[in-house]
Amino acid sequence: MDAFDIPRLRGVSHAYAFFVAVVAAALLIVFTPGREPRMAAAVYGIGLCALFGGSALYHRWRWNPSWRPWLRRVDHSMIYVFIAATYTPVGWLVLSGATQWIVLISVWAGAAAGVTLSIAWINAPRWLCAICYLALGWVAVVAFPQMQSELATVPLTLIGLGGLLYTIGAVIYAMGRPNPWPKVFGFHEIFHVFVILAAVAHFVAMAGWIVPSGLHS
Repeated sequence: MDAFDIPRLRGVSHAYAFFVAVVAAALLIVFTPGREPRMAAAVYGIGLCALFGGSALYHRWRWNPSWRPWLRRVDHSMIYVFIAATYTPVGWLVLSGATQWIVLISVWAGAAAGVTLSIAWINAPRWLCAICYLALGWVAVVAFPQMQSELATVPLTLIGLGGLLYTIGAVIYAMGRPNPWPKVFGFHEIFHVFVILAAVAHFVAMAGWIVPSGLHS
């Protein structure tokens, strides 16, 4: 699709989400007591803002053709960074022992590999990108037994719900359908909406349970 032949609402939802994310992340960081919980919240909050900021920056403006490939790299790279940033409070504050290190090292190494892929292969097929996002995102399966024992039902459900929403969005992105109004609101916009819904579910879990759990560890 040509840079100027995109749905009119492309990136609008993520532009609004970026400003909400900045406020939400700032409040989470400021009102989180304790050094380690606050540091974990900062990593997560910065990743959240980077995801929506990179997406809005790339999708909302008609960039010069020489700039677009680089902004596309930023957009795709920030997805991997955000996935790892989302795992950081869980790995840092909830998990322990070998599981903690396996999860944190795996997600950040995976994010580094994903960023490298995004930079080196800018036109990688959507289905491959979706598989990479999902593979990194579902590292939580390894830590599920410990998460189940450490977290209450509500945050665990919110994490699972967020993962499900991200997965549905990634499948829609990979398939390119449904594509209801290609000139206004297409499959990519639906994907963006699912990302926002998933991020909200995870933020509630982070702010309500996961980050505060570090105060009692």
